[in-house]
Amino acid sequence: MRKTLPFAMMAGALAVMAGGTAVSLAESRPTQAADQVIYHHHKEKGSPCEGLEGCTFVQLKGDPKTGPSEAMFTLKAGTPFSPHWHTSPERVVGVSGVMLWHVEGRKTYRVGAGDYLYYPSKATHWGKCAPGADCVYYVYDSQPYDFHPAGR
Repeated sequence: MRKTLPFAMMAGALAVMAGGTAVSLAESRPTQAADQVIYHHHKEKGSPCEGLEGCTFVQLKGDPKTGPSEAMFTLKAGTPFSPHWHTSPERVVGVSGVMLWHVEGRKTYRVGAGDYLYYPSKATHWGKCAPGADCVYYVYDSQPYDFHPAGR
């Protein structure tokens, strides 16, 4: 599904203003039991960018340890990301560059500036930033952030 969303421009402006510096606007919320979710925070080992050379992200809103959150990610051109899934469904908006996003059992999606991609909870996905330009994209998770590696 492809939709042009006006807030993609706003998200791009936020990325430019943030200048690649990790900024947390996290809200305080009660923590959940440790056995309910695997959390990866950017200041600790286990970052959402861990193992991805040239990946950075900025936490925009929410506390991914405990509930809904929003973040902007940047991947260097040509950088792949391995198959994995999350408990939360994900909503992705392309800001710049082109991501080639594979969702298991579905087609490959080209997520560029203004494109919107949604996939449900536990959908295995993988892909890469297409060569030619770095990729910037916005991600909204409606549940606490977790990361589960998956094979293809």
